[in-house]
Amino acid sequence: MRPLAVTCAIAAALVAVVAAEPRIRPIAGNAQSEEQRALTPTYSGAFGTGADFRTLLVHPELVKGVLPFANYILSESTLSPRHRELLILRTAWNTRSDYLWAKHQGRATAAGLNAQELSAIAEQTPPRWDDFERTLLRAADELHASSFVTNETWTALATRYPAHELMDAAFTVAEMTMIAEVLNSARVDLEAGWKPIEKPEVRRLLSRGSGVPLAAPRIEPVVLAQATPEIRAMLDPSGSGRDIAAVYRTFARHPKLYVPRQILSEYIRTKSTLSPRVREMLILRIGWRCRSAYEWAAHAPAGRRAGLTDEQIRMLARSGYEGWSAADTAIVRAADELYADDTISNATWTALDEQFDEKQLLDVLITTGGYRMVSMVLNSFGVPAEPNSEAFP
Repeated sequence: MRPLAVTCAIAAALVAVVAAEPRIRPIAGNAQSEEQRALTPTYSGAFGTGADFRTLLVHPELVKGVLPFANYILSESTLSPRHRELLILRTAWNTRSDYLWAKHQGRATAAGLNAQELSAIAEQTPPRWDDFERTLLRAADELHASSFVTNETWTALATRYPAHELMDAAFTVAEMTMIAEVLNSARVDLEAGWKPIEKPEVRRLLSRGSGVPLAAPRIEPVVLAQATPEIRAMLDPSGSGRDIAAVYRTFARHPKLYVPRQILSEYIRTKSTLSPRVREMLILRIGWRCRSAYEWAAHAPAGRRAGLTDEQIRMLARSGYEGWSAADTAIVRAADELYADDTISNATWTALDEQFDEKQLLDVLITTGGYRMVSMVLNSFGVPAEPNSEAFP
């Protein structure tokens, strides 16, 4: 049991975070540029136009890259509204995101969750779930704690969910974890009349484990030679005949998910404001923290191409910050804190703020959160390693 003094300290820190000034201020309606105003009807969608949207609006290109997939998860996935909100609220609680929790209480009520069930999601009243919904909550807990859904939980989910629902459930938790980390770190204020999660002192800090690598995929990658013309065109738009990585062929099992998720992936890899070196540092560090062998194998070579030395690659796969410059330490520490605490500390944020502008700070959050997302699902889907890929350290 956590000592009372430590519990009180955590509660006090959480209250201080809620009361603190935003680190990135939302763009007020009367201060928006023509470009920013034009994005609202196209991209707000199910995400809404609250302070969270207006914070992202600081970086218009990010809005175009991030919100298509967020809107898919929030309103277009194969999950029922009730199950979707169950996973989102559990993720809000696990990440200690007051904004995400407050935003989704009303949506959860509209989806059929009652007040007692909302309280039970945060383990403030005895849970009264059917077996399947209890399994959904467990899946959200496992993904947050270990970036992996255990065999027992996956098998139980698969008794009711076919492949598309299994994929959407994992991605819902992973996507909302990324959003929560942005909201927490940017310190987005609650909207008027919203309330934070009750009794923050009882929120768990989950232990961190590691998933067991899977011997066989749970979601089989598409075999390109056997795919429909539509799937082949989606995976290889130019018709080049090139080899397609297993990650893309796995996500192609769910075409409706594939398209908006690919927009997010391409934004992080090709359109963000971060240098390739910083981007790959964040991706490698969070991939190592999440024990994602696939991501490590894909991005260790990319890190070298971006200017990281072999020794720096090795440093990204061990705890601590010895050998890094002060600027690089802040980058690596940011990934560690987002993984461990779902937010960036004051000291680390200050150090990042000295080297990055607001757009770049948002890209730090989206890059780290986006690749934590991918690590969660790659681990859980059992995406097979590419031939001759680099071993996980």
